[in-house]
Amino acid sequence: MARRNAAASRDLTFHGTRMRLHLRTSDTGGAYALIEMWHPPSVGPALHVHPRGPESFLVLAGTYAFTRGGETIAADAGMAVVVPAGVAHRYEVGAEGGHLLVICPPGLEEYFEGVAALAERGKVEQEVEFGIAIRCGQEFLDRTGHWGGR
Repeated sequence: MARRNAAASRDLTFHGTRMRLHLRTSDTGGAYALIEMWHPPSVGPALHVHPRGPESFLVLAGTYAFTRGGETIAADAGMAVVVPAGVAHRYEVGAEGGHLLVICPPGLEEYFEGVAALAERGKVEQEVEFGIAIRCGQEFLDRTGHWGGR
C-alpha cells in the first residue's frame, strides 16, 4: 500500500535524549515540526523563548515540571502544556525519565539536528549550541541548568 503525503521519521540523540523527528517544518508547509522525545531523568533545557511560534507538549509517560512565564506546571501522562510564542519557558524531567510528543515552532528541528551532528564528533561548547539555536528560532535567556549542566 502506498503512503501518500507521509514523511519518513528520523532518529537522533540530543544531550542523551532520544528523539524521533516525525515531521519537519517543510512537511507542514512551514507551520511546525513534530518530534517525539524520550528523556533520561532530571534533564531539560535552560530558560528560553521561541519568537517564531508556539510550542506544545503532550506528556506520554513520566512527570515534568514546566516553567511558563511566571507559573510552574506539574504535568504527567495525558496532560498537555501550551507555550505561546515569545513566552519564556523551560522544563525538567522527573526522576524516572519521561516521554513527550512536541509540536515545535518552525525550524526548531534544525537546532536539534545541528547540535546532534556536532556532538557525534565531540563536545559541543554551549556558545556554539546557543548560536545554532538562535539561527533556528530559539533564544536562550539563561545559561544554567541546560540539559542537566550547572
